This record gives sequence, C-alpha cells and structure tokens, in this order.
Amino acid sequence: MDYTFATMINTLTIFEDLSHYIEPQAAQKIAEILGQVYDEVTQTVTKKEFNELKEIVGDLAQAQKKTEERLNELVQAQKKTEERLNELAQAQERTEISLNRLIEDHRQTRERLENISDTVGYTLENQSYKGLPTLLKKDLGIAVEGRLIRRYLAGEKKGQYLQINIYGWGKKDSQRILILGEAKTSVSRQEIDRFQRIVKRAAQLEDVSSNNICQVVVVHDVTPQVEEYARGKGLNLYWSYDL
Repeated sequence: MDYTFATMINTLTIFEDLSHYIEPQAAQKIAEILGQVYDEVTQTVTKKEFNELKEIVGDLAQAQKKTEERLNELVQAQKKTEERLNELAQAQERTEISLNRLIEDHRQTRERLENISDTVGYTLENQSYKGLPTLLKKDLGIAVEGRLIRRYLAGEKKGQYLQINIYGWGKKDSQRILILGEAKTSVSRQEIDRFQRIVKRAAQLEDVSSNNICQVVVVHDVTPQVEEYARGKGLNLYWSYDL
C-alpha cells in the first residue's frame, strides 16, 4: 500500500479495531478505503490552502505593482516640481538682473537730471547776481554794496553749514540791509519754510533784526498758490525773465 507513515499507523489501528467485529479481510478493505479518503482529504486541504496562498501572493503582487506605479507618479510629479522651481529660479534671476539694470538706469537718469538742475540753478544764480542790484534799487530802494555772492553759513551743529544762494549787503535810507535769497527753477512751500529757517540763522550770526533783512526768491516757474504763500511770508519774488 502506498501510504505515508502516519497514514499506515492510522489504517493499522482501524484494521485492528475492526477485526474484533468483522472478518479480517473486510476490516482490511475498510481500513484501506478510510486511508485513501484521509489522503484525499489531506491533499484537498493542502491544495486549497495553496490556492489561497497563491491568491494572497497575487494580491500582494498587485498591491506592490500599484504601489510602484504610485511611487512612479510621485517621482514624475517631484521631477516636474523641481523643473518648475528651476524655471522660477531662472525667471527670478532674470527679473533681478532686469531690476538692477532699471535701478542703475534710474540712478543715472537721476544724476543727469540733478546735473541739469544744478546747471540751470547755477546759471540762474549767476544771472541773479547781475540783475538783482538794478531790480532791488528800482523796486525796493535798496542800493547793493559791493556784489552779491553765494555763501555758506555755520549751522547750529558743529561742522554743519547752510548754503545761501544769494548773499550781500545794501543800504536803504541810511539803514544797512542784509540781502538773502534763493535762486531755483521752481520752489515749494517746504523750500520757502526751509529758506526762512536759514534766514533766521543768518540774522543771529550777523546780529541783524528781521526788519533789516531783504528776502529774495528768483524762480523760473512757480504756482500761484506758492507765489502767494511766498509773498505772504515777506519774500520778494522775481521771475528769471525779470533779470
């Protein structure tokens, strides 16, 4: 008989038990049948478990495949993200280069405008030195002594200096008059206020009362509101074409 050792023991035991009740030949036959049934059942269970194991392994393989596919999607997404970040970094670099160029262009333009403004301002000052003496004599009765100049006055802080575009002395009715003025392409209220603070400082340094100071502003252009504000502050305003 082709049985495993465990099966032979089982069928032998069955045979011995049955021999007490039936003929030995019949008992042996029944034992053999029961042994075959046992083997078939054992093999059937093994196959079933094996099939179940195959299914589990298959499921795991499918899950692994899906995981790998998902990971591949994530890798691709990461790659695209890195490419996008690289594009943004390059775009930012180009923007910074363009911005630096714009800043440099703006700086150069500002310098050129400042130089032009200074040139116009200095030209206006030079015209004022020549033209104001006649106008002050005609309009205010002030005779300029010597000549009008540009001057720097000591500020209230050590090492500080205040620039006066127009500085000089004159005489009116035997009274000595300090002449102080600004020459600008245009002027604002804030600049008028700043100028008058300089005038106040000059009065302290020269020991002159406000009644003996002639304030003058020479401009290329000024709005009516600012002109009215300047005259209300006691400034004598002249246009560049008056010189």
